[in-house]
This record gives sequence, C-alpha cells and structure tokens, in this order.
Amino acid sequence: MKAIYTATLMLATLAHAEVTSISILPSAADSAIKTFDNPHWLYVNRDIVVEHKANLAQDRHELYLFIPGTHERGTPRGGKGPYAFCNLAANLGYHVIVLAYPDETPAAVCRNDSDPNAFEEFRMAIIQGGSSEHITIERAESIENRLIKLLQRLEKIRPRENWGQFLNEDGTIKWQSIAVGGQSQGGGHAAMIAIKHRVARVICTGAPKDYNQLQDVPAAFYSEESATPKDRFFAFNHRQDYMGGTAPEQLQKNLQALGLYAFGPLANVDAEVFPYHHSKILMTAYPVVTESNEGSRIAHGSMLNPKNADRFKKVWIYMLTEVSP
Repeated sequence: MKAIYTATLMLATLAHAEVTSISILPSAADSAIKTFDNPHWLYVNRDIVVEHKANLAQDRHELYLFIPGTHERGTPRGGKGPYAFCNLAANLGYHVIVLAYPDETPAAVCRNDSDPNAFEEFRMAIIQGGSSEHITIERAESIENRLIKLLQRLEKIRPRENWGQFLNEDGTIKWQSIAVGGQSQGGGHAAMIAIKHRVARVICTGAPKDYNQLQDVPAAFYSEESATPKDRFFAFNHRQDYMGGTAPEQLQKNLQALGLYAFGPLANVDAEVFPYHHSKILMTAYPVVTESNEGSRIAHGSMLNPKNADRFKKVWIYMLTEVSP
C-alpha cells in the first residue's frame, strides 16, 4: 500500500507543475552537422531546476536522454512523439532531451548477417561515428557529438538551467549523470550505450529487438559485460509487437540474454499495481490488436503513446524513479 500511495502522491504533485518545451536545430549547436537536421526537443521544469520550489519534485541533477526510433520525432504538445512521457520526466526533476540523430536506417538490416557483432557495429557507428557493413556516420553526425554540442550550446544560452553539469571538464559526456532511454531503434541504442558506459538508468520501450534471425540467437552484445548494473535496466513492451521482424518470444530471449530475468518474472501492468513486484520487464496487451502490419505498428508504439498517458502514467513513474535495493 505504501508504494501505491507514493505513486498517487506523485501524480497529485505533478498536476500543478508546468514544463517548458523548446526546440533547437542540431546545426544551430554545431555547424558541422549537415544531415538529419530535424530539431532536438528539450523539456525542463524551471520551477524545479532553477527556482527549486519546495512544493514540487526535487532537482534530480540527472539528464533523461530520449533517443527516438526510426523516422520518429520528439514533438511537443499537439504533435506525435513521447511528449507526455517527457513532460512527466521533467516534472519528476529531470532535465530532458529528445535527440535528433541519423535514424533513417533501422537496426533490423542486421538481422540476417552472419557476423555475430553486426548489431553492435551498426549501433556504435551511429552512437560514436564510424562504419559498419550497413552504414557510415561521420563523427559530427553521431549521437555523442550531437549531445555534446547541444549541451555546450544550452549552457551558453540557458545558463540558469545548468545543462553543463552533464559534461565533464574535458568536454566529454558525464554518462553517470544521464538516464538513457528510447523507443524501438532508440531503445536499442540506449541499451548499447548503457553496456559501454555506466549510466544512471536505462528505459527501453518497443525494444530491445536485436535478434539474429539467420542464427536464431539474440545479438551478441546483450551478453557482454555491462558497465551499467543490470538492475538499472527497464524494458516496457507490448505482447503483440512484431515490428522489425522480431517476434515477442524472441524479444523475451533478448531480455533473458541481458540478464533481466535475474530480478524476477515479467510484470503484467494491465493486472498488477505499482511497483509491479519491482520487475525490470514490464508488459502490456493494451490495446488489443490483430497480428497485421498495422496492428503491430500500433502495439509497437503503445507504451509511450500520449493517448495512453492516463493508463500508463504509474508505469512511467516507476521506470523513472525506481531505486534498486
């Protein structure tokens, strides 16, 4: 009962919070960026991170970095994208960035490769710049450079919000102060980043889906030693999501390879209550869909769909605030 009360109390507090959302073009932060110049979106509650008002959540001094999926955009109220989830994160005391990056090619292009490291090479090319069999990304266009240059720009133009706290003195990313999350392809990037760097937490929705269909095994990198403790990983998925050619049962094998079942069985959020027996694996069957392409698309995006905010808000709070024992 205490856990349920805590979530309810948070919701009551959040009802009085206001979030500022703004956009910045990647090229405005770094003139070397020439492609995928759709705007980054920022979400911040200035009453929390600037004014430090006592009746609101405390400043977490953590950045929530959301990485969208293939061809997705993190638009504000009235548009598509995870704006309701990002507003919630900001009202819980996070600084929030929805990062624009080279997202045209899906990671599913690797699913029939004979190289067991194909998924990792593909993702690292996008994350830090480089080449794989399927893609070549300049360092300037990479996720890391885009984030660094954006934080540097924000520190100059919005200094009171203290975006610079997420960079080290040498200008590199202070990953330990960053929670990484993402939808679909972005969720896979979040998992990859967390394996390579120690981050504050990881939230994957519609992910992680890297499954080698040729060899019928999860991507090799799931079993690598992780810089981030596995009890900081959370995955929230739909039972009827077949997008990317990865079946729900194959996604479960991915989660097994990641080691998330070590913290207990999956939680059915449609039947269980907050805090979902502290599971790292969260599942929904809402909305019920047919196993058509359109149905799978709806299922794939349902976990962060703003239309489902009232249904899933406590799940979102859980993933954004759960502290491991």
